[in-house]
Amino acid sequence: MSTPGWEWALPPLIGAAPLYRGRKALLRLLAGAAPGLFWLVLFVATGDRRLYFCYSMQFAAQLACLWAGRGLRASVAGGTMVIAAFLAVRIGQGAPVSVLLVEFAVAAVVIAASILLHGTGPQSAVRRNLVAVLASLLAFAGLAFRR
Repeated sequence: MSTPGWEWALPPLIGAAPLYRGRKALLRLLAGAAPGLFWLVLFVATGDRRLYFCYSMQFAAQLACLWAGRGLRASVAGGTMVIAAFLAVRIGQGAPVSVLLVEFAVAAVVIAASILLHGTGPQSAVRRNLVAVLASLLAFAGLAFRR
């Protein structure tokens, strides 16, 4: 079994923290973090560090969807903030440029797909979480392109 390091705390701090808006929003925060917990548990069980990508993209999609009501730029900015943090961690881990380019490309597709799937319609935690789950599964599929 593997133990997650500090880097596993970064995506939820950026991506899920905006979900918490007072005490009554704790359930909303926990629901928003739940899809990421799946990837965290899977990482602990398997030790596969690549799952950090799926975990991070779930939070990027969460923030992109959460900020969709503010417009397209805000939505893209939200997802990009988590992606930037993810890439900074990966650079710090010494990931090769070729791997970083693939991760960046897949992350861009994941955020674009998340924004398209979520749209600018009414906000719904269920809808946002569903998009986040689909985004993390798309990121998982993108791992096939990473060595």
